[in-house]
Amino acid sequence: MSKARETYFCLRIVEYTSIPLTVCIIFYIVSGYGMVSPILNIVGLTYSVSAKMHTLPLLRFVTAVLAILHFYGGVMIISSRHVKREKIRELIKLITLVTALILSSLIVLSEFKIIFG
Repeated sequence: MSKARETYFCLRIVEYTSIPLTVCIIFYIVSGYGMVSPILNIVGLTYSVSAKMHTLPLLRFVTAVLAILHFYGGVMIISSRHVKREKIRELIKLITLVTALILSSLIVLSEFKIIFG
């Protein structure tokens, strides 16, 4: 894949993950505040509702997947724009891919452990 095509693909990844990732993070922030602040009881976010929202396995998994994809795409875009040497860019690509795979593996293993005990 050419550098331009790869950069375009990574830009699409970052664009498509940014809004859903923001929504997931907002859910985490609001539900976290719902657990510690009684003010959010006014809008129905009691402690129990907030705790259920905050610990939803699907929300946790989707947020993690979106964050990893966003991380990978963002690093690839930044490296393609600011790293001039091809060898260093390839090394950054490899390190980023290995990091994303390790994080993904840890998340999947953790979710299996949580779900299946």
